[in-house]
Amino acid sequence: MQFHYIKKRNFIILLIIVCIKCCLLHPTVAQTPSRDSPWIRTSSFIVLPIAFYTPETRLGFGAAAAYTFRFRDEPDTLRPAQIQPGVAYTLENQLLLYLPFQIFYHHNQYNIYGELGYYRYFYRYYGIGNDTPTDAEELYTAHFPRVRLNVLRRLHPHVFVGLRYWFDDYRVVRRAAQGSLIQDTDTGSQGGVVSAWGVVANFDSRNNLFYPTRGMLAELVLLDNTRLLGSDFYYTRLSLDAAVYHTFPWQHTLALNGFTDLTFGDPPFFQMPLLGGTKKLRGHWEGRFRDRKLLLLQAEYRFPLFWRLGMVAFAGAGKVAPDLPTLMRAGTTVHYSVGGGLRGRLRRKDPIHIRIDVGFDENGQYLPYITIGEAF
Repeated sequence: MQFHYIKKRNFIILLIIVCIKCCLLHPTVAQTPSRDSPWIRTSSFIVLPIAFYTPETRLGFGAAAAYTFRFRDEPDTLRPAQIQPGVAYTLENQLLLYLPFQIFYHHNQYNIYGELGYYRYFYRYYGIGNDTPTDAEELYTAHFPRVRLNVLRRLHPHVFVGLRYWFDDYRVVRRAAQGSLIQDTDTGSQGGVVSAWGVVANFDSRNNLFYPTRGMLAELVLLDNTRLLGSDFYYTRLSLDAAVYHTFPWQHTLALNGFTDLTFGDPPFFQMPLLGGTKKLRGHWEGRFRDRKLLLLQAEYRFPLFWRLGMVAFAGAGKVAPDLPTLMRAGTTVHYSVGGGLRGRLRRKDPIHIRIDVGFDENGQYLPYITIGEAF
């Protein structure tokens, strides 16, 4: 869950909520003995209450869980599977239902991951381009079910290759009366069905699924939206997302991330590569800049404090463009952000963190975030 920009007088409310989440609302952990299931050897279940406040949503609340397990014939040295259901509701009548999952099967020969969800939410839209003005901001509301499914097979100790399917039935149900979307000039301004399939290849040598301290993760994706699968749009997406992790002798970790996302054809505005949000260039609103091509670099320095607490410092830079020559051209505007945050480990085993970040954009405006899991 993302905490968007808030006014200074509301920052105290945010800090109170953080204290409640980290100090008073302890997660419920249930250890399931191996004899409870003929398939599952070890498992754990964590339930977390969710409470948040922003000027846009007012009070929001819900619950999230993390079910982590290994199959009976798999040793502890193999990566565990995880399912993370969650639900949230706000007093602005927003609803989020989500179930991300990642399952390693048959001694990690197969990696099945993705997300099922339903979202009723509103977003900010600034138009298309790398230099859209802040005063172009407009709000729109969208409802959509979501399916993300990836089935990969291991070809090498660190290489997985397989298929991906994406589906969104994206319905724009409310648009700003004086905004650009109401003019229906941008592709997908009223929503539409996105249905795509393609191939994905992963190189994954990380030492931990949830909080890696060494190794590398790289994902290359080629995805095609076609009307044969019921899509309302025709375009192709090629993306590469890579992260590398290095831990120094003093137990501090440097994480580096590079991401490029290229679309070809006529993608709808809500599927264009974009900057901002909880993972890509924190400090900018999600979708603050969007276009057909994107390039992003970011770094994070992570270090422990005491007990289960840690801190990070991060920085990132990126830009979007309508085509590759413009994207690679020197002199075009580069957007950046810097920031820092706290980490609170929920469990000693299979480390999962509450992430509390504050990012500053190039104009000095800040955005706080509270999520579970690392940005990359």
